[in-house]
Amino acid sequence: MLRVANRNSQEETRQSDLQQLKSDLHRNGHDMKKLDNLEAKVREQLWSSTATTDEETAPSKTTIVFPVQYFSELPQLKAVLRDIESDIEALLGPTKIVLASKKGRSIGNNILRNSAICRAPIEDSSDWVQSCHAPRCLTCKHMCKAGEVFVVNDQPLKVPAKFNCKTRNCIYIAQCKLCSQIREGDYQVVFEDTYFGQTMQKFNQRVNGHRSCFKYEDRNKSALSMHAFEHHGFSFSIDNYKFAILKECSPRALNREEFRYIEKYRTNCLGLNRCKVER
Repeated sequence: MLRVANRNSQEETRQSDLQQLKSDLHRNGHDMKKLDNLEAKVREQLWSSTATTDEETAPSKTTIVFPVQYFSELPQLKAVLRDIESDIEALLGPTKIVLASKKGRSIGNNILRNSAICRAPIEDSSDWVQSCHAPRCLTCKHMCKAGEVFVVNDQPLKVPAKFNCKTRNCIYIAQCKLCSQIREGDYQVVFEDTYFGQTMQKFNQRVNGHRSCFKYEDRNKSALSMHAFEHHGFSFSIDNYKFAILKECSPRALNREEFRYIEKYRTNCLGLNRCKVER
């Protein structure tokens, strides 16, 4: 019945076709009262769809935006515009007036923007340690002081100051303290005890990943735990290592920067980056 009603755009032909359909269905044994109720529902559905179409085809309002600086009487101006909305539509057609206001900078914003001026430069502090100082952070105690020098295969590497153990997207170094030996001069000599790595996580989360491998069954999942187990079985702990963040870069550049450090300091042949870990 709905299909018959939809295929007729004229009310006269629609009424004629519906009556003919009702007569045919009644002759085939259908109850006329039920057919009348069904016809009423069909007409109601047709009316609702027509009303929806009319609403969709109604002209939309044109929005005119006026950027204004905020002032105390602005709410009153908006109220006046709402009162004369009908007059505006009579002159301009369906139109909506919008006042886009912007408040000036508050004293709080200025203080936040200039807070860096009041901060002491990190690079000038010789006591700066690459730690976040969070009460429950397990990585802080392993982090090195700014300016400390690692020696990797007779090459010095100075620890920068501007990172901490919450830094993401970084290149880091780990070095076994038990393997370090003192020789003449200012630097340490290390023997295949240094590892360069990368992480997109917070650095302390990456160190926690290494820490979780210091178990007998998981010792081959990290180069650090493999070295500690093979050479320092009496002290199989991540406490044997000291860490430092060397560089922060974009996630896309991590592989390239890690490879540069490994190649420059030769830890792929004289270091822990040569270890084959289980995945």
